Amino acid sequence: MLVVAAALAVAAVDWWAVSGDRVRTEYWAKPSVMVLLIVAVVADGGFDDTVTVLVAVAFTWSLVGDVVLMLPKGPFEGGLGAFLVAHLCTIAAFTVAGPEPAWLVVGVVLVGAAAVRLAPPIVRAAATQAAVLGWAVAVYVIVLGVMAVFGVGVGHWATIGGGLLFLVSDALLGWGRFVGPTPGARVGVHVTYHLAQAAFATWVITA
Repeated sequence: MLVVAAALAVAAVDWWAVSGDRVRTEYWAKPSVMVLLIVAVVADGGFDDTVTVLVAVAFTWSLVGDVVLMLPKGPFEGGLGAFLVAHLCTIAAFTVAGPEPAWLVVGVVLVGAAAVRLAPPIVRAAATQAAVLGWAVAVYVIVLGVMAVFGVGVGHWATIGGGLLFLVSDALLGWGRFVGPTPGARVGVHVTYHLAQAAFATWVITA
């Protein structure tokens, strides 16, 4: 857990950097958070535990997505694809852990309520830029929603919080990119994203 705490400390530096457009600091702080979280879960569980491996792989793909989306000329589609793979790995980890039916129902209700309100405007706005992009975003939204539902379904406070925080983070990101700017959204994206990933790491370490 000390490494997770260190990751959150570096995350706070990243939030400060993003709030003031301190690009050079963001360039090293943002990826460093995921590197530390990868170290945290691998050091705890090793590679003999399926859930640990899946979460570590998910974190690795998230790191790739972070780097791609952070760079000025990084392709958005590349970052989207990297996080899509990360969510699929996280879903697999939650499946191995064994979600509980009652909690899955709660997840469907919570995530469904958010998706009905937020997903259509984001997908429609993405489609106005390019039809292929609209389809890509639609697929991503579905996978993200499934990940959040399964996170709630596991029934652990860290997976519930992590899944829902990731949903908020990507909703802020998608809305700001495709629908319209929201004050403070960029900082909000980073804060909720890092807290979500730290929650997933905490689940692997403590569950």
